[in-house]
Amino acid sequence: MKLIESNENSEGETGMSDMVFRLGKKKYRVDSGWAEGVAQYIKNVSAVSYNEEYIYVLQRSDPFMLVLTTEGELVDRWHDEAVRDAHYLEVSPDGEVYVVERDRHRVLVFNKQGELLRTMGGETEPGDVGEPFNHPSDIAFSKEGDIFVADGYGNAHVHHFNDAGDLLNTWGGLGTEQGRFMTPHAILVDQTERVLVTDRENNRVQIFSRDGSYLKELNNVFHPMDICEDDEGFIYVTDQVPSLHVFNTAGGFIGRCRTLGTFGHGITVDAQGDIYIAEMLPDGLTKLTGL
Repeated sequence: MKLIESNENSEGETGMSDMVFRLGKKKYRVDSGWAEGVAQYIKNVSAVSYNEEYIYVLQRSDPFMLVLTTEGELVDRWHDEAVRDAHYLEVSPDGEVYVVERDRHRVLVFNKQGELLRTMGGETEPGDVGEPFNHPSDIAFSKEGDIFVADGYGNAHVHHFNDAGDLLNTWGGLGTEQGRFMTPHAILVDQTERVLVTDRENNRVQIFSRDGSYLKELNNVFHPMDICEDDEGFIYVTDQVPSLHVFNTAGGFIGRCRTLGTFGHGITVDAQGDIYIAEMLPDGLTKLTGL
């Protein structure tokens, strides 16, 4: 079994499921074929999220959502012709599934059976500068259910709503200074209620308090894509090197490994600490199983 160190390139290797990757002190077996049974449905995969034993796989195609077990068994497929540009998703504390539809400037809210409950934002009209939404990219939730949206491609802002959907605060704006963004591509509210934003073209992850006050940033990432947190508080960031980076709760760098597509557009970690990556170019669903 070949050990792939954190920054080693293994182009041309065969037998991906025999590879072992290292992230700091932890090792993982690459299981690129963990969901082979759903390969026929995979097209334009965009994001992946874990919630209560299930893996939600978001796509910019039909079906727009695949629901899998952590063993790769297909549980459900969601179809909706109106969902055309699904970018990221998140499951709220009360179990509703929020899908950010980038080019229709809205957030769609589904129940766990895939039934559309309501929408946030418009279908065709983008918001004005600093107003929701103008090509939004991602969504995250506080423990109490407050909503944070990265209004990424057009607005370069973050919007904070209460759990009823009322807008409480907006911060950001286009720029390179602290607190401003080029493309706020993904967003996370961590266990300490900090708001972490992957500021893609500024090559950093900015960290804020809930009121939008700048706290610090994570560097040494190139065009960071997605971000998530495991149950122990470790932060995972994919970028366009392509790499997967891990940081501790204080922001200290732990380690990195490569991803298997051109870049990992989406990432999540399950309750066992196994990692799932939504790969782009080519499409793929990679599972890194802890050893």
